[in-house]
Amino acid sequence: MILLEYTEFIILILSFISALISVYWRRTGYIIIIIASVLLSVSAFTLHSYITYFALIASISWIIVSVFSISYSKDYGKWITPLFDLTIAGMVLILFSESYLIFIVGFEIMTMPAYVTILKNRSNHAPSFIFMAFGELSTMFLILGAVISMVSHGGSLSFVNNSNDYVLLFFSIGCMLKMGIMPFMISEWLPIAHGSAPANDSAIFSGTMTLMGVYGIYRVMLLSPASMYLGLFLMFVGAMTVFFSSLYAYVSQNMKVLGGFSTMENNGAILCAMGLYVSVTDTILREFLLSAIIIFAMAHSIAKSGLFLSIGSTRSEYFGEKSARKRGHDLGTLLIVMSLSGLFPTIGGLAVWMLLESFFMGAYIHGIIGIASISVGSVIALAEGFGSAAMLKLFYFSGGNNVENKVNRKEKDVLLFTGIILVALFLISTLLILPEYVAGLPSVLVFNGFTVESSVTGSDFGLVSPVYVFSLVALFSLIAFALFGRPRGRVVPRWEGGITTLENYTSSGYSNNIRIMLRSILRTKISEDRISVNNIFWSFMVFSGRAYRKFGGFFGRKFMNSSVSWYMIYMIIAFIFVLFTAALL
Repeated sequence: MILLEYTEFIILILSFISALISVYWRRTGYIIIIIASVLLSVSAFTLHSYITYFALIASISWIIVSVFSISYSKDYGKWITPLFDLTIAGMVLILFSESYLIFIVGFEIMTMPAYVTILKNRSNHAPSFIFMAFGELSTMFLILGAVISMVSHGGSLSFVNNSNDYVLLFFSIGCMLKMGIMPFMISEWLPIAHGSAPANDSAIFSGTMTLMGVYGIYRVMLLSPASMYLGLFLMFVGAMTVFFSSLYAYVSQNMKVLGGFSTMENNGAILCAMGLYVSVTDTILREFLLSAIIIFAMAHSIAKSGLFLSIGSTRSEYFGEKSARKRGHDLGTLLIVMSLSGLFPTIGGLAVWMLLESFFMGAYIHGIIGIASISVGSVIALAEGFGSAAMLKLFYFSGGNNVENKVNRKEKDVLLFTGIILVALFLISTLLILPEYVAGLPSVLVFNGFTVESSVTGSDFGLVSPVYVFSLVALFSLIAFALFGRPRGRVVPRWEGGITTLENYTSSGYSNNIRIMLRSILRTKISEDRISVNNIFWSFMVFSGRAYRKFGGFFGRKFMNSSVSWYMIYMIIAFIFVLFTAALL
């Protein structure tokens, strides 16, 4: 135990020192983060202890992004690296936290440099202020959940078992804010904020910062009792997030914004699984759900980090009209988008399979839980189709960087390495899952230990063999290549949503069908020089924000005008309100 604590101390010190060193030695700062990430994965990860998998997932993502950043970040000034390192240091503190207090402190350390990163990268300050506003609102709900736990356990802020679900409710809302879950999704704050940062920062924002929200809910969920109503709430909110985020990703014309909506779609799917876990009491299904959540989080975080790095390698943000890509860039990006599309032979394919298996097994539960389970599973399956189409759009319309140099080749190598990791994790996935869900079918040459198996009511429900699937995909791909050679393109008449003046088939035409379906929400404005799309949800949030700012200004001038007396009254009232709310709950 002493050795573990000593190792944790070293990792934390390395993480924070890297932020100082990188002010003068950018490359050294990234190398230190890589070393700290390796130490974190080795010391904190324990096989089949799912709570420790978050350290492994985050470490892999940080290593990939840091290696990519060595060449990528040189064009963004000297402050991008220290802020990058400090953001990661806050997340390391979250992973080591044993109390609500340390968790919240880590949350704030993680949020502040991310806010400055977004602020320094844009002349328009709105995205950074929106990010900060939602970040602090998130902290408020986390504090409320912590206070309820403290009152219930005699003043202790440690992570302990809860006798009610109020702690999980408020803590989940706080984490959901950071994850961009609906109704906060409809404000588009997460895609806009994440899309306003450099690609390497966007990678850790979407890949691991939102993972910290998943980690927070996951940890408190394990300490909370089953609750049908809270579970139904989480499933409903998650399902709506999955559905709308996949549609918004499909129609987005900004590649980073598309990636942000994809992040919210994945987070919504994870939240649905958490809701089902909270709803049910069946031990076998709950254990399988824990596996599904972890595998899905692993697939999402690593692939999403790679996706934003792929976008960054194009040195652009918006879709172009050309779809030609470099061959070295293709394979890595192809494997990344395949994983995010839930396709084999990547870990994302297994993640989606396990998630859908969980919900379809939940249909065997009688009553409202069974109905909700099959309904949510169907929504996720539908959204996966839209999500796959969005990934295909990103792959073919993002274009490529025409500059051939060593730096670009290094970045492409990182993308290829990321894709290989996603395939490798799929191949070894049977080692990561509890032995209870690993079996085999020797009769068809799938030996024991090579098959992931789901079961319900004591009977087998479904199975998949990663090695078997990979072998079949590789075999048929080689046969197809041997018979037909390289794929050859074919020219067909272009259709650009009824517009015949454009010669190229663009990303806008690709997603025009969904844009027409959402015309009541995404209202198009046509002027003499351009066509713009106005989101009514975003317009409402802007209106509400301006109204609140006016109210805040009025309140500040009247009552907070450098008067210590009024400030103390405000603090006392706020403190009493929080304690009173906690006491009632």
